[in-house]
Amino acid sequence: MTHTLNQRWAATIVGALVRGGLKHAVIAPGSRSTPLALAFADRESSLKIWSVIDERSAAFFALGLAKGSGTPVAVVCTSGTAGAHFLPAVMEAREGGTPLIILTADRPWELHGFGAPQTIEQRGLFGDYVRGAESLPTPDEEALRHLASVVARLTATARAHPRGAVHLNVPFREPLAPPSGERGPVLDPDCTTFVDTEARVQSSEIADAIARAERGLIVCGPGELDGARVHALASRLGFAVIAEAASNARFGFADAVSCADALLRNERFAREIAPDLVLRFGGGLTPKRPQQWLDECGATIVQVHEGGLPFDPHHRAKWSMRALPEVGTPNEALLVKRNAYRSKWLDAQRAVLRAMKFETLNEPAIANALVKALPEKASLFLSSSMPIRDVDAFAQSDRKLRVFANRGVNGIDGVISTALGVSATTTGPTALLIGDVALLHDLTGWLIARRHSLSLTVVVVNNDGGGIFHFLPIADRSPHFEALFGTPHGVDLAGVANLSGAHFHRPASLSDFSAAVTESLRGGLHLIEVKTDRKENVEAHRALFAKLVEAVP
Repeated sequence: MTHTLNQRWAATIVGALVRGGLKHAVIAPGSRSTPLALAFADRESSLKIWSVIDERSAAFFALGLAKGSGTPVAVVCTSGTAGAHFLPAVMEAREGGTPLIILTADRPWELHGFGAPQTIEQRGLFGDYVRGAESLPTPDEEALRHLASVVARLTATARAHPRGAVHLNVPFREPLAPPSGERGPVLDPDCTTFVDTEARVQSSEIADAIARAERGLIVCGPGELDGARVHALASRLGFAVIAEAASNARFGFADAVSCADALLRNERFAREIAPDLVLRFGGGLTPKRPQQWLDECGATIVQVHEGGLPFDPHHRAKWSMRALPEVGTPNEALLVKRNAYRSKWLDAQRAVLRAMKFETLNEPAIANALVKALPEKASLFLSSSMPIRDVDAFAQSDRKLRVFANRGVNGIDGVISTALGVSATTTGPTALLIGDVALLHDLTGWLIARRHSLSLTVVVVNNDGGGIFHFLPIADRSPHFEALFGTPHGVDLAGVANLSGAHFHRPASLSDFSAAVTESLRGGLHLIEVKTDRKENVEAHRALFAKLVEAVP
């Protein structure tokens, strides 16, 4: 069988990606990408192939697959505007440190610049939002070996520090389809293996600063952190740990400080508990108050950005590094002082938790009840805006959970698709907490769930518009607020369930809500809608925080 050059070229690209650890590929339909789509499909014994009809959803679904699997995921589209729809997910991948491999098919050089359809300048399409980019020539028999190493290097770039998306632009000349429907070759090309081997940081100055600290604090922002490793370090050093909900260092860890937002609203406590040294892991903190407190507390801040970009917009960190230096175990006298500091955090938290009671089905109660209903090792995806803030402020669980969020750029686009990608690559049930505007922003994601029969519990807080804007000063300062910020839509979300074939639940009480979540976690696609009022939600939050702040000893 004689394969066309297009087939061999595409098979070499896919073979090099597989050698680099690729396990998933998401394909958006199109003509110019035919050789690539078929080459991926020909590797179905070693790759999981996902077909998604909309490019924006395809890219976010790939993002979720990469988050859940911890490996690079490829996403493929045709030429023209198709690739432009990948940009939001590429931005999130860059800022969130998630490895993606973007493949855009292109028309050959001789069709550019003279009006050929579906033809734009695709070189540099994603600018600085990708970690690396290669614009290939049209297939060339003499360049196959070079091609394999170029793809291998690009794949390694996606995985190396700092992780992110890479872009491979691949032009093809016609004919695009193989003659007589022949399957393409399955190639495993010889190519260079690129290894990221940055040595562990060695710095006596940093180690000495950590060793001297008496009031040591570890702060974990959003990220796919190894919570067990963080808490083992904290236990050895005697440091307290503030762990945001999406850090993966909170749920299931008894010593995690989860009420920092409430505790630090108490000005007396915030002054008295100031640390002298802070180790920062993960991204920026979601709630404003703890982040402001960290910036202003005067502590020496050591930032560790494993796999992602450093978060230090106010330049408070004294050191920023990829890995901590080796730090010795403190002596007994120092450990006593550190443990006393940690106990102050945990004693105050216990007082706050005793005051945290939920009786009505409002937005804080929804966040709390959802997390409590999740079993050990379940996955939870948190949408930006109010869902991640409510879970961070009000949710507790003694079960270990995997928590995900798109907190690189903090957008509400593509949330359904990303959560489905997580669900497809993790064990155990997956739940998503989302607002109504974010849900409507990604309706195509529901088609992914339907086409691939994916399980997901979607809890939507429907307050008919943009609830978070009611917490901003503009809410009381403009007659145009409701039209421009509140943006009521009046959509009956039962129609979304009908669109996707999801089981629909509309609980009327806290007990009904918990029962609906428990039922949904048995499998299948579920949409649980809870209707709330935006203005009442602001009042409920303020009243609850006032109660919690008063409870701080």
